[in-house]
Amino acid sequence: MLSVDRANNIKQILSKQNSVTVSELSLMFGVSGETIRRDLQKLSSEDPMIVRVHGGAYRLTPDGDPPYNFRQSSRIEEKKRIAAKCFEKISDGDFLFLDSSTTTLYLSKLIAASGYNLTVITNSLGVLNELCSRESIRMIALGGKYTDKSHSFVGGNTLSELSGLFAGKAFVSCSGLDMTFGLTHNNEEEAAIRKAMLMNSKERYMLIDSNKFGRCKTHGIIPMDNVDAVFTDSLPDDRWLNFFAKYGVELHICE
Repeated sequence: MLSVDRANNIKQILSKQNSVTVSELSLMFGVSGETIRRDLQKLSSEDPMIVRVHGGAYRLTPDGDPPYNFRQSSRIEEKKRIAAKCFEKISDGDFLFLDSSTTTLYLSKLIAASGYNLTVITNSLGVLNELCSRESIRMIALGGKYTDKSHSFVGGNTLSELSGLFAGKAFVSCSGLDMTFGLTHNNEEEAAIRKAMLMNSKERYMLIDSNKFGRCKTHGIIPMDNVDAVFTDSLPDDRWLNFFAKYGVELHICE
């Protein structure tokens, strides 16, 4: 099969199931993994809606995030840098909100290794798994409806629990950052939880991959004048620098 035909077939697969792995495509087309990786790299360079990640690729959709396993394994080094910079804001004795984003999951790994005495409030199953065995960390797990899509607990019960909880610092991510509407998210239930975490915290920190700048998703979280700092992986252009300055938001470039 010609590479152009294979690429068209991969596009069709992505249009139906939104994600593919190198191993499944290699088996399907009877070619090496290296050949498939080159195909995916070419497709992602030609189509901004196709995102290449370690082990495969996924197609961005207007109303949904990519699968959790793809988000967890994509842009790993960028997420680790963001997490490391955010960790500098944490002190022994802090009360923290941690959301269910995969970037915050990397922050929880640093917290687990720190030995700090902390109280952590989260709806993330991944964060719970990272921290629940640490004797120095008091965990408050938010109950509710479990969703495998984000490995988290969401819904009315989760929000009800959150309404009576407060923290000194919140570390939250989002699906998109828009200059008009601020922080936005694909999922209504996750957006509501992240809003509650931010509004019930004294200090509000956003962990945002640079590829989310300029994206506006369906559900609003909070406007930028409620954010203290943004942590991202690369320096944005002057428009964004002016935008953050306008709202008095600290910008941390995690290079």
